[in-house]
Order: sequence, then C-alpha cells, then structure tokens
Amino acid sequence: MTNKKRWADLILVIQAFVTIWSFECLGMFGASNIIWLILLVAIILLYRFSSGYTAGLNTKTALVTAAVFSGLYSFYNMTGITKQYDNLLFKAIVLFVVFTGIFILFYHGLRIVYKWYLSGQALDFFKASDTPLSKGIISRVFLVSFILCMLFWLPGYLYEFPGIITPDSINQIEQVLSLAPLSNHHPLAHTFLIGLCLRPAYAITGDLNIAIGFYTFVQMVLMALIVSYSVNTLKLIGLKLRWAYLSLAFYTLIPFQWVYMVTVWKDVLFAGFIMLFVATFIRVLLPGIEKIKISDLILHFIACVGTALFRSNGLYAFFLMIPFLCIWGFKAFKYRKRMIYTWGLSLAVILIIRFPVMGAFGVIQADFVESLSIPIQLFCRVLVEDKDLGMEDTMMVDKVIDTTYIHELYAPDFADNMKELFRAGDTDYLEEHIFEYAALWIRTGFKYPGLYIDEYKNMTYGYWYPDNPSGEGSYTVADNDGVCNNALGIERKWLMGGALARLWLKIREIGTKLGTMLPVYSVLFCMGAAFFIECISIGIVLSRKHKGKILPLLLPLFAVCTVLIATPVAADFRYTYFLTMLLPTIIIYPAFTDYKLTE
Repeated sequence: MTNKKRWADLILVIQAFVTIWSFECLGMFGASNIIWLILLVAIILLYRFSSGYTAGLNTKTALVTAAVFSGLYSFYNMTGITKQYDNLLFKAIVLFVVFTGIFILFYHGLRIVYKWYLSGQALDFFKASDTPLSKGIISRVFLVSFILCMLFWLPGYLYEFPGIITPDSINQIEQVLSLAPLSNHHPLAHTFLIGLCLRPAYAITGDLNIAIGFYTFVQMVLMALIVSYSVNTLKLIGLKLRWAYLSLAFYTLIPFQWVYMVTVWKDVLFAGFIMLFVATFIRVLLPGIEKIKISDLILHFIACVGTALFRSNGLYAFFLMIPFLCIWGFKAFKYRKRMIYTWGLSLAVILIIRFPVMGAFGVIQADFVESLSIPIQLFCRVLVEDKDLGMEDTMMVDKVIDTTYIHELYAPDFADNMKELFRAGDTDYLEEHIFEYAALWIRTGFKYPGLYIDEYKNMTYGYWYPDNPSGEGSYTVADNDGVCNNALGIERKWLMGGALARLWLKIREIGTKLGTMLPVYSVLFCMGAAFFIECISIGIVLSRKHKGKILPLLLPLFAVCTVLIATPVAADFRYTYFLTMLLPTIIIYPAFTDYKLTE
C-alpha cells in the first residue's frame, strides 16, 4: 500500500468519525452506545465507495448543495445542540462538528447521486428502448392514468361528500352566493371557478350540498386529467412503462392524495397548474418532433394564467421566471416565437384580470398587513423579548399598535395573532409611513440579529427542514375532514357507508400514520425533503451544458421561495403541496435533459 493510499484511507476514517460524532451531538444515541462502532465501519465503507465511484467527477454544484443542506440542518438544530453548554467556545465547537459531519455526509451522498445522473446510468435505468412510441401506447397511458385516478379518489369523494369544507371554503361560497363582497384574499379566480360549477348546479337542483359536490367532482376530474398528462409526459420523453405506472401509484395510493383531491381549497388546483406548467415546458424543451403541438401551447398558456391567479405567491413566482426565460430560454427553445407569443399573451391576460377587471368589479384586495407576515413577526419577537428599542423607536411602535397583551397573543410559529394586533391598531398611519417603519424594522434587525434569525427559523422551518420534527414543531398532513360549522346549511352527506366506509377510513388512517413512522415512505409526507430533492435536481441539470433545461424546475422553486418570504404559518403542507406533487417529475426529469423525445 502506497503512502498516498494510506493517507487517503486515514482521511476517510477521520471523515467517518466526524460524521458519527455529529450524529451523537444531534442526540441520536448516547456517546457510549456500541452502535457507533457499527456505524463507523459502515460509513467508512460508504465513503470509500463514494471516493472510487465518483473519481473524475468535476462539479461544484454538489459542493454548494452540500454546504446549503448542512447549513440548514445545523441552523434548525442549533438551539437543541448548544443548550447543554454554557461556554461559548464549547457551543462553537459542537456547532462546527455538526455542520462538518453533516456536510461530509451530504457531500459524499450527493456526489454519488450526481455521478449516477451525469454518467448516463440514470438514463439507462429509466429509459425505455429506442423504439418509437406508437400513438396507441401514449393514449393508453393517459387513459389508464385517468381511470385509475378516478377509481382511487372516488371512495374519498363518496365518504366526504360534498367535499372537505373549511372556513376559507365557506367564505368563498358566500362570495359566490353574494352573501359576502368579492375579495381576492382567497384568489378570485378560484372563487369564480367555484361559482361556475355551483351556480348552475344549484339552480337546477336547489340543493347547495349537491352543487358543492358538483364542484368537488369537477376539481377531481381536472386533477385526474393533469396527473394523467404529467405521467403521459414522462412516458413521452422515453420513460419505461413500469416507472410511468409507479409514478402514477404515487398519485393514487398515497392517502393524503385522497384527502386533498376532495378538499375545496385553492392549493389543490394551484398544485395542478404548476404540474401542468412543468409538463408542458418539458414537452417544449425536449423536442424530438417536427413542431410543438398547438394543444401543448394552449395548455401551457392555461398553466401560466392559473399559476399566477390561483395564489398570490404564484403571481410573483411567475414574474421571477421572466428574466430567466430571457437569459436561458431563448437559447433553449427551438421555436422561440411561439413561446414568446404564449408567454406574452399569458402576461397580458394576467395583468388585465389582476388590475383593470378586478378594479372594475370592485374586488377587495388582500389588506396591506397581510403581506407583512414575516416582517411583523420578526419585529414582534423583539418586543416580546422586552428588548430596548430606544425612546424614539418605542414611540413609533406606540403610534401603530397597543402592546399591552402582546405576550399573551404572541406565537413563535404563527403570524396571524400579530397581524391582528396590527390590524387593531392604526394601519392607515402605518401604510402612510411605511418607509419609516421599514427602516425601523431593518435597524432593529441589525441591533438584534439573533432574534430575527431565530424567529425566521421558527416561521419557516417546515418548508426547508428535511424532517418532520417531533414535539411542538411537528405538523400533520391531510388530517382535515368533514364540513366545518356554517350558517349556510352545508353538511356532510355520506354516500358511502357501512363496512366499505370503515375499511377505507382504516386504510387512510394507517397510511397517514405510517407517514410519521416508516422510513423512506415518510419522506413523501415531508415538505423539507421535497425541497431538498428539488434543489438536488436543479444542481444536476445545472451541471450539464444546456442551462435552459433548468427552466421547468425554476417555477416550483420560486413558488417555495415566495412562501418563505410571506408565510403566515411555519408548517402547512398545503402551502407547498405543489412541490410534493412534482416529486416523480423532479426525480426523473434530470436523467433525460440530454435526451430527445421518441415520438
């Protein structure tokens, strides 16, 4: 054995030791547990395999991604890691060990993943034979996907009829029935779609429950069509049939899908529009056919408009896409004019509906305070900690809010209480002097950066931490059920009962509980894990020559980023449900970015 090989092996042993030391600091096992010996050997073997397998791999994105992931992981666990130490030096050492150990683990793991994709092994794994696809196979995949989606979602529809209705849903139904003024607080486009289904059904039947049930059924059909189109897109780019149907299983067998497909929320169709955007974009970017189908361009237009109008952060995510379309898109598109026309028309329609049309109908927009969830929450954390702001800044605070009960109202991971505190104050004065108060928030952040950073973690961890933490920080997935109390006479009407209903309910209950207990399967229930997978997919595509191929992955990334800027709650699965719905595409797409369509 050469000296060079000995040094390489020694470095691997040290890396493995630091990794298991970081695990111990995170509290996974006690320091004297014999399992560390087993893990040490296993991790040494893993790192040795990584070093040999990825030899010659030259990509900086794996390094950057590993640094970001380990930073986020250490950031979330920082308080728990350091609370047992009083000495600042010990705290710094432990944090450094955790960051370094997790970074080494992520780096070796990511290099293995990157190598698998970039070497073409992933393409060989996913890709079907080069035999041209017949239109019959493509049509069959779409039809089978649609039928299976409807079959697996139908029991949930019958059990939850007329649908799962929450207070947000009731408010939109009241707007449809002219019992409440039109508001864009819950997107008007979604309210309009509810009305488009509810009004004629209500006029014919005179039964509000049936009318709402009709909307829920339409939503379910639309989502089944979008899922079928997405699975069909994966087959179209060359995916093996078995993997296409395994992707379909994700949409049909996972219990939270059964719940969300019959929930009257904007977030469900918003997820559908982003799926449609990604699928149509993939068809445009990976052309192996003579021309882009007009039907795909029409669907892409619908996806753009729907994404921008079905949630406020979707509008901002769409705007963020425009410069990247200009930078990378024009080089990537084979048919630039058609895409420019499609995007230009989409932008025109979005702006016309969002401003002149809504203004003409007197639609109430979300109030000013609603957009300040994060700044308000960060600033209020300083007030709750009774930190000194100085006389002048304290007087500024007193002009807009009454802080008498702020300690009782404050919640570290829920901004609505603090927003209501501001709404109860002088919001007109706040809006008139917004630049002065923005300066107040900024200088307070510089004065107490630790509190701002910790509170930002408290308000956003659910969307980027790759686990569902236990205790108060945990969140549930798809536990909503039935119809909330309301004055409209809307009530649950079970259309499926008896033993069949009990069986379906038990399967849903077990499948959901396993989402907090079963390794790997539980990743599907974790928003942060989906975010990490999205980042890995982007890194792989960026490591290739054609940067424009990253465009389908950018919109969901920007949608998550806009959630992180303005979220009112730390962890609500529906807010990034769109990213979870894209998991099959996010995993498979990078393997095909250097491959052409087979049609």
